[in-house]
Amino acid sequence: MVCDFKDYYGTEVSYRRAWMGVEKARGLVFGDYSSSFDDLRWYVDAANDCNPYCRPVLMLDGTFLKGRHKGCLLAAMAKDGNQGLYPLCFAIVDSESYDSWHWFLSKLFVILTPGRDIAFVTDRHGGLLKALAEVFPFSSHSFCLMHLKANLNTYLSMTSRESKEYLLTLFSRCAYAPTIELFNELFEEFKGRCGRSVEKFLEDLPNECWCNAHFQGKRYGEMCTNVAESFNSWIRDERHLFSTSLVDAIWVKLMEQFSRRREVGNKWNRIVCPFAEKKLEEAFNDTKAWIVKKCSNDIYEIQLDHSVMVDIGKRSCSCRLWEIDYFPYKHGFCAIKRSVKDLNSFLDDYYCVSSYCDSYSHSIYPVPSMWKPNVVVNDDIVLPLLCKRLTGRPRTERIPSKGEIKRIRYSRSGKMGIHNQKTCKEALL
Repeated sequence: MVCDFKDYYGTEVSYRRAWMGVEKARGLVFGDYSSSFDDLRWYVDAANDCNPYCRPVLMLDGTFLKGRHKGCLLAAMAKDGNQGLYPLCFAIVDSESYDSWHWFLSKLFVILTPGRDIAFVTDRHGGLLKALAEVFPFSSHSFCLMHLKANLNTYLSMTSRESKEYLLTLFSRCAYAPTIELFNELFEEFKGRCGRSVEKFLEDLPNECWCNAHFQGKRYGEMCTNVAESFNSWIRDERHLFSTSLVDAIWVKLMEQFSRRREVGNKWNRIVCPFAEKKLEEAFNDTKAWIVKKCSNDIYEIQLDHSVMVDIGKRSCSCRLWEIDYFPYKHGFCAIKRSVKDLNSFLDDYYCVSSYCDSYSHSIYPVPSMWKPNVVVNDDIVLPLLCKRLTGRPRTERIPSKGEIKRIRYSRSGKMGIHNQKTCKEALL
């Protein structure tokens, strides 16, 4: 590009300006940056054009880099209509801090579709909590249930293993409780069994940020940041590369993923995605023997061991599962089937094959890199990240969360566990 501008227009173009043009051409866009590599972010241009077709739930997470220049990679992930990982934006920063998250979220705010009600799921990082409240003050914020359970595990260190497992299970039941009445009942039992050791943990945990009964936004049943964790695992090998090579490697993987899913989606001769079809099929098999009574054109009663009222007009159910997951599941499915109405019309557009195909309709284009011009001394040069070198040997393995237990497979028994080989009581294979 530098040579072409000089030959055709007689104009000198800096290497920086030419490189920015190449990045825009291939679907990755630079942000504002200074003389260092601190202020650099990319968003997938194809994903930016198609983000209205994904569910309005974003999982945010950061992972450390293992290359020579270190740093941290922040990412915002969504899910497509078939539960597939859908990267929307990522950035390379010096560390996972308030300043980095605030800058990242401010750039993310620009590329999101205006007016959409976005729900966020995070790991409750201190800097992220503050930055998210400032950049997205009106968005719902949910804490990852897996991280909460790992944190809770540290407050239960004095209890027995059986009691600890029961309390963690009871905490999950509180989080998934659909109604306030059921939540209050389970939560009182949980607090009564935990005692004072967990009071500090619960004081810093607003109910509207972790349990279904009090959550005000739409998170479509997403309780954890598994998608963001999957993205970190997906690029595990690439995290050893230099920053530019890392971005190129991620770009190539996304380019192939978009192309592959576009081809798969175009072959589907159905209305809704396989994920939704499977859920509806499960509901059909489980509700064959249920008794349904009609009250009006929209209101039905499902008679089980208890009675449930479903209003298909308002897309609501007395069990509140329809309002929480925004999917009709068993009660809603049974009432819709009794009404002889089109079931697909009660599903959100995000689950339709047409939305799935639209979300991958834009391509991430490749750009050949057979040569690049020499860097002029007076030209703007982007320097590596300004990261502090930590004491000790550099880490290459993932840093486990507080209270996390690593399970391994033993060659002696072939089973998963947390004990060592010396204390293994299984018979030799």
